[in-house]
Amino acid sequence: MPLILSGACALLLRGEEVLLQRRSDTGGWGTPGGLCEPGESLEDTLRREVHEETGLTVLDPLLFTVVSGADTFVRLPNGDEFYQVSAAYVVRRWEGVPRVDGLEGTELRFWPLDALPGGLGPVDRVVLAQLRTCVGVL
Repeated sequence: MPLILSGACALLLRGEEVLLQRRSDTGGWGTPGGLCEPGESLEDTLRREVHEETGLTVLDPLLFTVVSGADTFVRLPNGDEFYQVSAAYVVRRWEGVPRVDGLEGTELRFWPLDALPGGLGPVDRVVLAQLRTCVGVL
């Protein structure tokens, strides 16, 4: 039976572009982020995962939305299955220069919000669609 796991993802914005990483496990694109470790807050998860995956230090994250439900089901290539409860944070300020970690990601790239790549995971599809709707407001 699949688990329900909590996590956080970063919408690292440069103007109307968002930083995405090509995932090592699926080959698809997605937002930097990941699952909470025991006892870790969502914001701490965000900061840790972004730093691990991009080398960036997040400044002033803003909680944007929380995504959950049947549409968040994931089956990884290794057979793991779970549903996600994910907090998405808008990040407009950070320290450092994006660099690929080589483990979880193989490439980092800023994508225009109106020309996102295919192969996004279920949470990223929902979050990025909401972001495109709200970008002028944020």
